[in-house]
Amino acid sequence: MKQQHEQFPSALEAVFLVAFLMGVEFVINAGFYDMRSVLGMDPAHMIGIVFLLANAVLFTVLLHYKKMTYSSLFHASRTPVMATVTLLGVPVLMLVPALSLLIMLLEQVLVQWMPVPVAQQKVFDQMMLSGLSSIVTACLIAPVVEEMLFRGIILRSFLNQYSRWQAIFVSALLFGFAHLNIYQFFAALLLGGLCGWLYERSRSLWPGIILHASYNSLAMLVERLAVSGEDWQPTTAHWLIAIVLLVIGAGLLHKLLRQQALPPLEKPADK
Repeated sequence: MKQQHEQFPSALEAVFLVAFLMGVEFVINAGFYDMRSVLGMDPAHMIGIVFLLANAVLFTVLLHYKKMTYSSLFHASRTPVMATVTLLGVPVLMLVPALSLLIMLLEQVLVQWMPVPVAQQKVFDQMMLSGLSSIVTACLIAPVVEEMLFRGIILRSFLNQYSRWQAIFVSALLFGFAHLNIYQFFAALLLGGLCGWLYERSRSLWPGIILHASYNSLAMLVERLAVSGEDWQPTTAHWLIAIVLLVIGAGLLHKLLRQQALPPLEKPADK
């Protein structure tokens, strides 16, 4: 079945789509909070469940409206999924150390200029120390679900309406704003831009999911060390290794994707 409404959402519609998702999350979270004594669960441990249920509601509506399957959402390329993951998986992973160090540096500069409010820091600490639920949410559920929405739905639609760089940048900008705090904005903007480029080139969510999940996992490890009192800081050797891996990984990706080893299903022309 051919996909319908290929230009939904537009940029403005995407803003309302994200706002709708947040509204659904708020309603579901309020319901769980009211039933916390019956369920016997700490509200902090419900974050992943609420996040998953809210997105399930959204994607049930979106996929029905656009006449899409989950299979076509995750992988719209003619190249098999396994070939995509095999060819791009390792080069993508080689980008993660440098990306993590760069974002860490930007966040340190931002915090020096604008210290994190106490209330916001408590939220971050709670996310880091909520046990297995926070790990599963940050390292597995969030990367998959966020790539489905911001690249699989929003960026895919944008590529049918705007030039490739406009589409990638605006979708990444929206991804940054969706985090609702300036301390995660730049990380989400950089990560979203890179995941967007990977999707535009490969027409598959899997490279972005690998990058997103790996970055979140490494970031969570560093943050949990900091919260527990072990303030890890990168050395010159860490930076050198990360840069070498970045150069090799970026070179491999450029070669693979420029030569269209993974040809896209459709390639919108730049406007």
